[in-house]
Amino acid sequence: MDRSVQPDGWYEALSQGFEILLDRPLEEFPEAAYAAYYLCNDLSIELFKAGFDVAPLARGDIVRSPFTAIPELGKLLEGWDLDVPYWSIDLGESIFEASVVDGGANHGVPELDSPLRGRDLGRILTERGLSPQDVYRTFLDIQFRAHTDGSLFDAMRFVTGTHRGPEHLPEYDPNWGVDPSWDAKLAAVEHPGLRDALREICRTEDSARSYGAYYRGARAVYSADPRHVVTSWRIGEGQAWKLVVQLP
Repeated sequence: MDRSVQPDGWYEALSQGFEILLDRPLEEFPEAAYAAYYLCNDLSIELFKAGFDVAPLARGDIVRSPFTAIPELGKLLEGWDLDVPYWSIDLGESIFEASVVDGGANHGVPELDSPLRGRDLGRILTERGLSPQDVYRTFLDIQFRAHTDGSLFDAMRFVTGTHRGPEHLPEYDPNWGVDPSWDAKLAAVEHPGLRDALREICRTEDSARSYGAYYRGARAVYSADPRHVVTSWRIGEGQAWKLVVQLP
């Protein structure tokens, strides 16, 4: 991550905002690798139903706007999220898993009945002569992994939509519906644009059904997820999620 390309004080402002969200200084977290993920079940199903070239998956490509290697993904992201279309996504380290019992086994890929890395899925589909459409009825859950430097700071930049800098912050609109407790805590964020951007993703559950996101803290998206979830957000009525995970 090249800090020289952003205005002076921007990364200090981000650190302040992230520490308020996480309720402790970043340096108090374990020295480990962290990953940022985006999940949207409907998008995942639509992607595999539409079909795409699995070669970028098998190669473990890192893709970004305009997603020329996998244009179907770019089009779907634009319809589902405001920030993720501007992520760099690591296809090889993204996670794929069938959401129905024995869904993978019933469609020729039993490996999908457990979490499977993108590069492994791409290789398996290629070796078995299968297309994405052949397995879309497994109703895949996909956790798209952001391409970061592995730090907690960088993972937080992506899940909060602040990774492109102060000129591209999420808009706080409408300017009501923030969870009162988070509104009070975020008042301490000195950078006004960042303060509003973080308010946008700390809305009440009702407000977040239509705007921004609902902040869930260190709660896992899936109850059986064995990973250490650092923080997560719910978008809409649960159509999509963003989370940061401490990797083993």
